[in-house]
Amino acid sequence: MFNIIIDGDGCPVIEETLQIAEHFSIPVILVSDTSHEFCYENCKIIVVDCGKDSTDFAVLQNVNKNDIVITQDYGLAALVLSKGASAISQNGIKFQDNNILGLLNQRCDARKLRKHNRHFGHSKKRSKQDTIAFENTLVQCILSNKEAM
Repeated sequence: MFNIIIDGDGCPVIEETLQIAEHFSIPVILVSDTSHEFCYENCKIIVVDCGKDSTDFAVLQNVNKNDIVITQDYGLAALVLSKGASAISQNGIKFQDNNILGLLNQRCDARKLRKHNRHFGHSKKRSKQDTIAFENTLVQCILSNKEAM
């Protein structure tokens, strides 16, 4: 069996994930740092100290082949893929070998621009369509994993 692991720092789809996981009887691990407080009964909660990438390291310590990780961090997603697990974003993007390098390059380019004080506005507000796309991608990942086992 596989787990769903949530990078809980700033994740807006925790409740949707828990509902879908419960429907398919899949265990969920929620990882966050001490700046967040969660109280869910139907998942294992791992709390780590605040610190740069501490949550990401905890996710990596707990991920196994065929797990599904929910994260918005491209770097973490790349590491998850290297462990044979799946990674999806809160907006329904499935991170794969064929798109992760481009996403990492975009992140690098954006960091360089920010370093030179070039900002290009804020991220768009989360929409209902983002949540629907996430739910559809999560269900597809679950069904693919179940079929492969």
